[in-house]
Amino acid sequence: MSTPVQLVPPPIAAEPPAPKHPIAFIFHFAFKVAAMVFYLLCETFNKNQFVLNFVVCIVLLAMDFWTVKNVTGRLLVGLRWWNEGNSETGNAWRFESLAEGQRVINPYESRWFWIVLVANPALWVLCSLSALLGLDWGYLLIPITGVVLGGSNLAGYFKCSKDAKKQLQSMTANMATSAMTSAMTGRLQAAIARV
Repeated sequence: MSTPVQLVPPPIAAEPPAPKHPIAFIFHFAFKVAAMVFYLLCETFNKNQFVLNFVVCIVLLAMDFWTVKNVTGRLLVGLRWWNEGNSETGNAWRFESLAEGQRVINPYESRWFWIVLVANPALWVLCSLSALLGLDWGYLLIPITGVVLGGSNLAGYFKCSKDAKKQLQSMTANMATSAMTSAMTGRLQAAIARV
């Protein structure tokens, strides 16, 4: 007699939790995408309109910078940074992070916040290289501005995030350990080969 086989349905993949701040979540992407798409297509639709294209791209980049720095970082990951400058002490970076008990961070929003925050300057670097290799000096200013503004937000939030610091320290320690291990292994193998 054969034993009956019980069919167990495969586990259903859990849907990501709905964003707690859908408007901020959308605008975290919207200005970046708008600036990038406009930059890539501006010469197609607005030929010989450099000033207009430049101003629209810079305004979109500035709106993205402000939105990420002042709104989406606070709402999506509970972090905020700013730079204070005065004549006596010069510039000082200020960081603010909600205490662990005070903030409830949606992991889906947080993950996408960081992915987009890192990818944005990287994409602008690629656009900069493209403009540089194409000898398009005027339009090179736009992706350089994108790199500077996106990089500033990335640096500010990275310095502000305790988790990011811990991850970097862990990654650095792992890389150093790996490098030392491979160096020792290489020397040991060379010593054994001589014998």
